Amino acid sequence: MQFAWEGGASAKPKVLPCLGISPRLKAAFFLLPKGGMMDRPISEHTGVRPGERGFTMVELALTFTIIAIMSAMMIPKFNRVMQATRVNRTAAIVAADLEAAFSLAARYRKPMRLSCTCGSATYTVADRTGGTVRLRRQLGDSELGNVTLTFSNTIDIFPSGIATLPDTVRITSGTSSKRIVVSTVGQVRILP
Repeated sequence: MQFAWEGGASAKPKVLPCLGISPRLKAAFFLLPKGGMMDRPISEHTGVRPGERGFTMVELALTFTIIAIMSAMMIPKFNRVMQATRVNRTAAIVAADLEAAFSLAARYRKPMRLSCTCGSATYTVADRTGGTVRLRRQLGDSELGNVTLTFSNTIDIFPSGIATLPDTVRITSGTSSKRIVVSTVGQVRILP
């Protein structure tokens, strides 16, 4: 590749100003190819002829087909991950509400009843004597998706922190499932 000085053979080489660099580097000059970058010849060593630049339509179509097939294989996996995330989020909400039921009984100094209308995925914590609903939760809205909720017992929680029966709550969505176990002393655990 041949280089020429800008301004012809008699002109001095162009020195680009360098700010804040040592004096030795300030004297360094850069050679610019004549006519700019567009006139540079293509090296013969690359093996690329001027008509063979880029990808062919067949190569692009094959690449996009492979990407589409791999994406289609990931859709079922993505759905399973979304169901598992929904179940985990719902289990955390239910576990927090079960702990809150014990706290409500202690705060109001009245027995509370934890009951479930499992067909509509709704549960309530209500004052056992007056019937005042202190907490109502309906699961299966647009954010949590379609979940199935099952309580094994209706339990009464006393202000002393003792429940009449242990309870097991099962939450299911698709193939994902979680159990929440509540002991008679208010210990809440989330199990697979």
